[in-house]
Amino acid sequence: MIFNELANQVTKIRHSRTRDIRRNRTRNLIIGAGIGSAVGVAAGILFAPKSGSETRKVIVDRTGKTVKNLKDNVAATKARIFASSTEKRSRSHKTGANSDETGKETLKQ
Repeated sequence: MIFNELANQVTKIRHSRTRDIRRNRTRNLIIGAGIGSAVGVAAGILFAPKSGSETRKVIVDRTGKTVKNLKDNVAATKARIFASSTEKRSRSHKTGANSDETGKETLKQ
């Protein structure tokens, strides 16, 4: 009994350490990827074949297009969700009305 409890505690400690090691590795990987991406972007901008003003213009244009696409996608998704909820509400209302009529007929009988 005591040995089983001791073995369970050792197993829990081992799993805890393993989990901590994995978390640290994952965190380090994410930090490294972020730093690497930032350095890559900076190097790409610095060594770009276009001048700084041209590069900034391209970045602004692409960012504007991306924002516009995102707004359009959000609006389309909002419209689909609204249409779907309206349809479901309508079906639910019809089902409720049918149930109400069925209940009234049952009570009359």
